[in-house]
Amino acid sequence: MISFSEALSMVIASSTRAMPTETVPLVLAAGRILATSIVSSQNIPAAPNSAMDGYAIHAEDVTSATVDAPTPLRVIGESAAGLPFSGVVGRGQAVRIMTGGVLPEGANGVIEVEATTEADTTVLVRRAIRLWESVRAAGEDIQEGAEAIPAGKRLTAADVGVLASLGVVNVPVRVKPIVGLLATGNELVEPFRTPSLGQIRNSSLPALYALCNSFGAEPIDLGIASDDREDLLEKIEQGLRYDLLVTTGGVSAGEYDFVQHALPDVGVAIQFHNVNIRPGKPVMFGVYDVAGQRTLVFGLPGNPVSTVITFQQFVLPAMRTMLGITEQPMKMTARLTSPINKTDSKRHFIRGFFSTDETGQLVVATTGTQSSGALSSVSKANCLIVLSENSGFQKPGDIVTIELL
Repeated sequence: MISFSEALSMVIASSTRAMPTETVPLVLAAGRILATSIVSSQNIPAAPNSAMDGYAIHAEDVTSATVDAPTPLRVIGESAAGLPFSGVVGRGQAVRIMTGGVLPEGANGVIEVEATTEADTTVLVRRAIRLWESVRAAGEDIQEGAEAIPAGKRLTAADVGVLASLGVVNVPVRVKPIVGLLATGNELVEPFRTPSLGQIRNSSLPALYALCNSFGAEPIDLGIASDDREDLLEKIEQGLRYDLLVTTGGVSAGEYDFVQHALPDVGVAIQFHNVNIRPGKPVMFGVYDVAGQRTLVFGLPGNPVSTVITFQQFVLPAMRTMLGITEQPMKMTARLTSPINKTDSKRHFIRGFFSTDETGQLVVATTGTQSSGALSSVSKANCLIVLSENSGFQKPGDIVTIELL
């Protein structure tokens, strides 16, 4: 049995072959992983513009302006968004300007309309302004030649807006990894069926399918393989056509745990089997690399909680590496409000719910039973409380590490 760190290092080392690049339309780019960094070909904004409705003026003209003694300026035109003023603002002059309007040549500040009174062609300014007050400088948002969005970023709606502002309408992204998902076990039936005595509905595969979708992978449902060697081998060989194959169940030491034997039989080179963690100790990982087809293969335990947590701790890091994703799961510390009775030397992933207390401090509690079969404990969780191998009993008030889900 190897440590969690050793197992994760093996997974990442085997996942370095990057997914190829494809181009997608801008409107379909959200949620995809940017393949190459986007460098701005222009300043955003392209020219200095106003941050508010008001008047573009010379700051030097209104140094003595007050409410009781306003300074009069002659209004010579208007600069609206998309309709800039074409002249030059001289001393003693003002140009009416709207939010986003290009700052006219000669002006070096904007006075908000609320601090003015206009009558005919004159505006009375009732306070002094600083140089460049309420002016957005050219390139204030993004400078020409600067990296606007780095490669490896999962594109958000805001990123799509940035790309649009730069004129990027075809976006280079990583091809989605295809993940074959295979459940195993005579006890499993599809969720739409009524289980008989001794059977259970297959909850793990739909959960993993959803995880793949939310992560940006393309899941393929390979169904349920019975505890029959021929049926299992047939479905495993089908799954080996994809970038990743994830099986659930059949990796423990039971008489009907056939997956651990079937994977080597079809050419999967096993890298590890059994990791010093809880839940998920029986997890298995191997690589199928035959005749140009390379597939990362994960044999996850069958208990639903173990399945979900080992998928998050091992399969998702593999996909992050393949996709070149730069962001990592967010980790922080929080004060524990419920005890955790840890008596072994395994790394524990405890389902938790974090919030803030009345002082604003981050606190976390477990979500109840930590049974490997209680998937509802994950449903209630927004984080994992991660306890290292050498930690022991945790009492309320202890500071623990949490990993956000």
